[in-house]
Amino acid sequence: MAIRHNIAWFIMLIGVSATIFFFIQNQDTLALNILFLSVYTAITIVYFLRIFYYVDHHATLNEIYFISLANIIPLAIILVSPLFPIFQEVLLSFEINMMPSNEFIELHIAVPSLLAFPYLVVSTALLIRSFTRYQFIRITAQSERGPSAEWTAIFTFLIFGILFLAAGAFASDLLGILYGLFFIFSGIGFILGK
Repeated sequence: MAIRHNIAWFIMLIGVSATIFFFIQNQDTLALNILFLSVYTAITIVYFLRIFYYVDHHATLNEIYFISLANIIPLAIILVSPLFPIFQEVLLSFEINMMPSNEFIELHIAVPSLLAFPYLVVSTALLIRSFTRYQFIRITAQSERGPSAEWTAIFTFLIFGILFLAAGAFASDLLGILYGLFFIFSGIGFILGK
């Protein structure tokens, strides 16, 4: 268990050291990019190695830890995307014409979309699994009881759907908007299906 934290701290140490070096060299753009990528990599290592640890020990992933972080991390990535230079690298861009006002809205898929995507896939899988496999969601790894898995998933779909929609609109991120709509419609669909 401790090895994932050691790896994450080592990557953070290297990233912060490189960031300080490039700030001293007056390469602020590169320093900010390295800082963000080192924080992202450290968090990803901790999160996904914990998933592999649970899978290796045949433990279930019905903890609030997995469900909440799988949504909070991509939400944070999309929200901070306008602040870091790496996110100015747009991979795909769409212009949408709003008919009544004849204004154009530009949405794009950039590096943050790619970095947020693995978390969004895990989140979707865990939330859908809540309806089929789990009766409750554990608050901690040792919990014997917790809130209903179905209602936790429904509330997560609805709350994070609205948050992803707002964050995607703020950052002009197409993936954030699409996942926001998907989560909202999934939450409404599961409510109607109950």
